[in-house]
Amino acid sequence: MATPPNGMHVCPTRVDGSPVLFAHSVTKAMCQERQRGLYHKCFMCVHNNARGETGKNAAQALAKLSPATKVSAG
Repeated sequence: MATPPNGMHVCPTRVDGSPVLFAHSVTKAMCQERQRGLYHKCFMCVHNNARGETGKNAAQALAKLSPATKVSAG
């Protein structure tokens, strides 16, 4: 997917950098709304507030997970 316009996210943007089958450009407000609604793709997204980390830090945190956890989270 091409880079989204300013002020928007690609939903989801996976922490591990894996490609996704379907991605959408969403506003930050829509991103927050999806997280509040427990959208099923949010748990692996770099923009997930529950992670408390974004981008490179989130990828480093994911790398620390055990192999069993990675399989069940993906």
